[in-house]
Amino acid sequence: SSGINAEWPLRPGEYLWKKKLETDQKERVLADEYSSKYVVWREKLKILEENPKRQKDLQQCRKYFESMFPTIKRKLEQEERFNRARSWGNAVRSEAELAEIVEQLNEHQESEDKQLECVAPIPPMILNPVDRGRRFYNENGRTFDPMEEHKHHMQIVSHIWTEAERQTFKEKFGQHGKVFHKIASHIPTKTVAQCIQFYYFSKKKKVPTATLR
Repeated sequence: SSGINAEWPLRPGEYLWKKKLETDQKERVLADEYSSKYVVWREKLKILEENPKRQKDLQQCRKYFESMFPTIKRKLEQEERFNRARSWGNAVRSEAELAEIVEQLNEHQESEDKQLECVAPIPPMILNPVDRGRRFYNENGRTFDPMEEHKHHMQIVSHIWTEAERQTFKEKFGQHGKVFHKIASHIPTKTVAQCIQFYYFSKKKKVPTATLR
């Protein structure tokens, strides 16, 4: 009993509560650090967006897309009206326009709410030891010996081509060069892609480039 108490000076509930307080403190520190960096990032982004050259490029891009896609122009105009309504408050031209803006704002808010509902939940900033210990290893398509894989593939390719086909390829390559569709027309059993593959696999030691005309 005394040994257990020496190892666990706190009761389980107190221990868990203490760990929760420590985690909350770490999360607050991370959140404050993120907020300060976010402010700096927003300032840099504002400077970038206010660049005259960038604004001119954006205007040209907007005119082009508005001319190509009228629906984008209508959507941008609605966004601008929403922003004016939010910033100006009662500064509208008529009651009909006010009613229309309010209705569109409600629809816009409902659309935003639906989009937020589909957003994945934010994971905790600090994972517990069990989650931190999990690892995912993906070995799909892993090549342990690239040279061995290459040699094996070369053997497959070399077995596909007969000696007569190789000779025909060399002759027609000397006549037509890298015009592979003409070379393939003289080898009925091969496609253009197969001729290209054969050339790049064997050009360093097989294809006689000196005979090109």
